[in-house]
Amino acid sequence: MIIRLAAGLAVALFLATSAAAKPFVVILADARGTVATDLMAPYAILAESGAVEVKVVSATAGPARLTPGMAWVKPQMTLAQLARERPQGPDVVVVPAFSHDDDPTRAAWLREQMRRGARVMSICNGARALASAGLLDGRQATVHWYSKGRVTKKYPDVNWRYDRRWVVDGPITTTAGISASEPATLDLLRQLAGEAVMRDTARRLRLPLPDPRHDGGDYRLTLRGMSVVVGNRIAFWNRETVALPLTNGFDEIAFGTSLDAWSRTYRSTAWAVGAPGATSRHGLTVYRAQTLPKRFDRTVDLPAPDVMDSTFAQVRSAYGENTARFVALQFEHPWGAVSAW
Repeated sequence: MIIRLAAGLAVALFLATSAAAKPFVVILADARGTVATDLMAPYAILAESGAVEVKVVSATAGPARLTPGMAWVKPQMTLAQLARERPQGPDVVVVPAFSHDDDPTRAAWLREQMRRGARVMSICNGARALASAGLLDGRQATVHWYSKGRVTKKYPDVNWRYDRRWVVDGPITTTAGISASEPATLDLLRQLAGEAVMRDTARRLRLPLPDPRHDGGDYRLTLRGMSVVVGNRIAFWNRETVALPLTNGFDEIAFGTSLDAWSRTYRSTAWAVGAPGATSRHGLTVYRAQTLPKRFDRTVDLPAPDVMDSTFAQVRSAYGENTARFVALQFEHPWGAVSAW
């Protein structure tokens, strides 16, 4: 009996030690607006690996809006809870693109995590929040192609690069547009848990292995792209509300990509529908709006597999190739590169 009890305690201690030894990653959310794919893709990849503890953390406990569509995510911890329960802080902080780049409280918190030794990775325009906090001064970094002119003028002390899908400079990683969230997170996973874990996770999620090569000059707003924006906006009678049904166990990458893409067509907005809240495959709770449109023009199933390609194909089938490629351009995805049109 004593031997069995001792063995059981040893197993419990081993499991507790193993769990504690996992790298701890937090993904920041802002109640005022956080880009859906920027948050959902890193969360799904890291959680799927099983080798990393990952939490969505916000300054407030209330739901955070997932932009540019209509859905809200429930933070798993507040910054205050994080300070109480994990006083040593996270190993890695992931910073998606926010509706508000300049937040003095968030900037101070990020600087403190860096001082404590945390690594920081921004996704897409999350680099603007890092630059606002002064964390990129004197470093190499990248950002979404559309922000090039703005960040060059506003943050001249940063060495902005556009020849890599993600840029690592010491403890800080920055990525190009939305679609870079997947390969950059896989690369982060490789650093945290090893090549084998990264490859196995990519295989299970049907994601290509990370490749940093990129031609940022191939992503820009052309006359053809502008014609898509103007044409779709002028045709107000063709505006659509798109329903994305949510059920428990939904795929985070598929949901984030769909909410994002269908809300970037300049002729539709995507809404989460179904029960007031649903829990994702890896434990995130997402809420729909309390008040929904009286009717939806289109209902779209979450795509699988090859989520981004499948999503662009859905948009192409609905609105034509030019609109679909313009959405891909906003994702800074190869299918939307200027040379691909």
